[in-house]
Amino acid sequence: WLAGSGKEPSSTAASRPRRTVAVQADLSGSGKELGTSVVHGVRLAAEQHNARTDRRFDLALTVLDDGGDAGRADEAARRLVADGRVCAVIGPTSDATALAARDRYKKALLPMMTAWAGSDALYAAVDTENPTSSVFQLRPSDSAMGAPLARCLTSLRPARRVFLVEDQAAPDYSWLIAHNLVNPPPHGTVTRHQVATGTGDFGPAVAAALAAHAQAVVYCGESPRRAAACARALQAAGFTGTPAATEAVLTPEFLRAAGTAAEGWVFSATFVDPARLTTAAGFVRSFKKRYGVRSVDRGAAEAYDALGLLAQVLATTGTGPADRGTLTHRLRTASYRGITRTYAFRAPTGEVEEEPGLFLWRVEHGTPLFLGQYQQAKL
Repeated sequence: WLAGSGKEPSSTAASRPRRTVAVQADLSGSGKELGTSVVHGVRLAAEQHNARTDRRFDLALTVLDDGGDAGRADEAARRLVADGRVCAVIGPTSDATALAARDRYKKALLPMMTAWAGSDALYAAVDTENPTSSVFQLRPSDSAMGAPLARCLTSLRPARRVFLVEDQAAPDYSWLIAHNLVNPPPHGTVTRHQVATGTGDFGPAVAAALAAHAQAVVYCGESPRRAAACARALQAAGFTGTPAATEAVLTPEFLRAAGTAAEGWVFSATFVDPARLTTAAGFVRSFKKRYGVRSVDRGAAEAYDALGLLAQVLATTGTGPADRGTLTHRLRTASYRGITRTYAFRAPTGEVEEEPGLFLWRVEHGTPLFLGQYQQAKL
């Protein structure tokens, strides 16, 4: 469908080219809240674009629900690749679905733009010898998630003794986060402790942390429920240092399960609270009015930026059919100042510039508080 409903002379509308953008998201599975938020962000950006009288092309959207399922994601990618009208895809919205769809999009040179899949395996799709790959991971990968925590524990909440809880329920993810935090601070120590998959008791890990006189404890896994168990154990043991984790944990499930034990937890993340960014003030007002909500849900601002980046590049492709290969190349060399941050890609690898997209959050009075870009954040 064509986003927007502004009226104009039929001759003008007929002479203007139409660019079709697809959104592939989980709209019916466990990630449907994020998927719906992504669709809302893209739709608002498209409507605002089509309301501009100086636009060089119209934007039309097509939305496919992959249900968060890898098989459905692959089928959605097959359909979109076969649709010659589609010039780019925003999404998918999870690691599993992005990895399932990646190879089809890459082979077809159809740009796949995801700001929600963090797997480092997606970067494997960006061939260093062929950086024109059509896979665009607009957010920093999981391997970068340790940087905000490292700054927090060295500059914002200095801790000479750091204790890393590696959750074997997610061994690869836990190893990745711990690996990026394993270097001790000056004159300090880092202790690593594994918690087995089959237990939900984090008491022994917390006892080991206290025995090591830890000043900071980092839960390195990705389970909100198990992180909450760690938080409750820390609270019960009277831990007074800094507890921390990554964005995989920062969910309503963690807040509910941890209760008061969530207070003071610090998180590294790749998403923002647009309500706390002056650059996003207009977006926030428009989003609330458009959807009749009191706040902007997670993922919408990044989706809005994804379409903004795409529209900026599409404006350089002329009035003829949008060639996917040309669009891929121009996206890879583009720089775009969005409402959340500036987007650019490294030469020659084609990977996104990570530092502008890494942020810190902290739980205060039971509510996550966005602190800003990690190098500028204050606690």
